[in-house]
Amino acid sequence: MGNHFGRVLATAALAWSVTVAPAGAQQAPIKIGVPLPLTGALAGGGNQILWGIQYAAEEANDGGGLFGRKIELVTEDTKGEPNTSATVAAKLATQDKVDAFVGGFGSTSDFALLSALQRYEPIFVHAGSSSVRLEEGFGKNDWYYHVYIWDYHRQKAAVNFFKSIPAVKTLAIAYEDKLYGTDGSKFTQQYAKEAGIEVVMNEPFRAGTPDFSPILNRAKGLNPDVLFIIGYSGDNIQIARQAEQLGARPKLLVTQGAGEKRSDFGPAGDNVVVIDLWSAKQSTPGLADWVKKAEAKRGGEVVSSAVQGYVAMKTLIDSAKAAGSWDRAKILANLGSMTFDTPYGQVAYAASEMGGKHQLITDKSMIAVQYKPDGGQEVVWPAEKAAGKITYPAR
Repeated sequence: MGNHFGRVLATAALAWSVTVAPAGAQQAPIKIGVPLPLTGALAGGGNQILWGIQYAAEEANDGGGLFGRKIELVTEDTKGEPNTSATVAAKLATQDKVDAFVGGFGSTSDFALLSALQRYEPIFVHAGSSSVRLEEGFGKNDWYYHVYIWDYHRQKAAVNFFKSIPAVKTLAIAYEDKLYGTDGSKFTQQYAKEAGIEVVMNEPFRAGTPDFSPILNRAKGLNPDVLFIIGYSGDNIQIARQAEQLGARPKLLVTQGAGEKRSDFGPAGDNVVVIDLWSAKQSTPGLADWVKKAEAKRGGEVVSSAVQGYVAMKTLIDSAKAAGSWDRAKILANLGSMTFDTPYGQVAYAASEMGGKHQLITDKSMIAVQYKPDGGQEVVWPAEKAAGKITYPAR
């Protein structure tokens, strides 16, 4: 990040609802639809993303808004359910007449959300969800921009991390049984095979399952070098806690970051590794100042999924401000052509390997963070971003 990071920038919105106010009148706000799972099994990540979106909008509003108009967030709870997501999409587009969408988290529910929205061709900046089926279904649309990595980005990074540990030869996988987990499992197996790592277990589970003892006991019997969990935050925390309770801790437990914090795990998180997009501890120029300001605003730790929401909103804000007025075509063109100064560093939307037109983050940005027994955490991979060395085996 450069010296420009942290500037107040403004936000953007969907063309059909522009209102021209009389001279001297208070102009109508720019309304941004924010569909996210705020209750249910995916609520952990959904609420973190929401905070990031709110923080970026507040920064802009504190600087006077956009073109003299305030940003108004119209937030709806998708509950992580496909039917609810489709209903929410229709409400935001037709009843609330929002000017743009920022949000989305949960691949299965977001597929329903986007299917319901595509007839309207809104400006949609997608903060979360990684299933490649979303990229296949919506990634070629000019109105669709995707911040979060796709499954193949994350699973490629995860396997590259496993390869960086010489002792890792076997891998057990436990995965969420819908789009997010099944696609993640498929790509992990593919890349593991290419890397010469043997997959000794590949077990599905339902998000929100209270009892992971069958999976953990099977993994304990197989004694893999890594147990890799492809789940949402509640699942990741529950698995770590039950592994501790059952005495079924593997040599290394690795999860995919989904909104959880180090403090959520307690002692059960000791030496757990999280594959993620971002850490407050990573080496990125200018990051420390942003983290200090954001944590003061939050009153606590800012996690990776909150940054997803912040960056999604901020890229829309930057693009709208550069357009000089609320102009849908110009905003979309700016989203696709500008370089953005963010907590990830300087990034730009670009074509992805599998045909998506507007992808922001890839496996090149991913990191591995290990939770330490002292309650802290360290980036342990890749070497250029690492602050410490991995503890392996972890038990």
